[in-house]
Amino acid sequence: MRRGEAKKRTQRSPKRYCFFAHVAFAFSAGAHATPQATANLLIEVSDKTLAATLRDRRITASSLKRFQKTEFAAEIAMAGALRYLKSQAEFRQFPARRFVNFNLVRPSTYISIRPAPSKVCPDGTMVWHVAESEADRLRGEPLSERYPDIEKRLAAHPFLKGMTRHHIELLALCAVPTQFDPGQTIFLEGEPANGFYLIDTGKVVLEAKASDGTQVVIDSVCAGEPLGWSWLFPPYLWHFSARAAERCSVICLSGTLLRQHREDDVTFSLELFKRTTEVMVRRLQRAREKLMSVK
Repeated sequence: MRRGEAKKRTQRSPKRYCFFAHVAFAFSAGAHATPQATANLLIEVSDKTLAATLRDRRITASSLKRFQKTEFAAEIAMAGALRYLKSQAEFRQFPARRFVNFNLVRPSTYISIRPAPSKVCPDGTMVWHVAESEADRLRGEPLSERYPDIEKRLAAHPFLKGMTRHHIELLALCAVPTQFDPGQTIFLEGEPANGFYLIDTGKVVLEAKASDGTQVVIDSVCAGEPLGWSWLFPPYLWHFSARAAERCSVICLSGTLLRQHREDDVTFSLELFKRTTEVMVRRLQRAREKLMSVK
């Protein structure tokens, strides 16, 4: 009987993705050290909302790894937070806004005991404006604390060689280590570009659709190289598909959070853009050499 009741309770309780955001506001971009206002938000994205978003984008949920689902949920949560902030007159007066923290947290009992959310978005995302006195117990662990070696791994990656400690710390807040098995799809052409990958070990092939609909290998990415730069440029869609040619160990960085940090920190944005552009030029030169060899 107890097992049956437990099973029913599990079935009635869909998965929830909860995020805690601490947002700072100022009248100028350079004044974030002493913000004129702050807001603490708790945002909940249900599995139902996530599934509906994936269907709208024609993405099969079963093809995604857990961290990829979390990244999509984070994108929905960020949009919900921005929707709420724009609806509040007290925050609209500030031209400069920065997400100081945006962390995945464990589903909170706070949600179940508070009478109603501050805002329910059209897609079902719920936002609570949390009092400062309650914020500390709702804050999540930054990813850099959950993965204690992530900063060392980032600093050791050739793509990030020479990057300042501050910028490495920013990247660590967006980073999740993961692995892909041989033949596993990492992302598909036309899907939203929600991640940026640093290959530690293994090899990835990039593929594009030919005019007859078949997949053609156009390039490969190996250990020590970055994968994917579509998260940098609107409309933030993958231009190619990526598939693991062998077992890969990678660091996945959230495109949503990277874009937020890029907007907040000009030097960080320029550093990433410079490094990414250098990689793009090298790969274009490599592609040109391949074409010349065919002739």
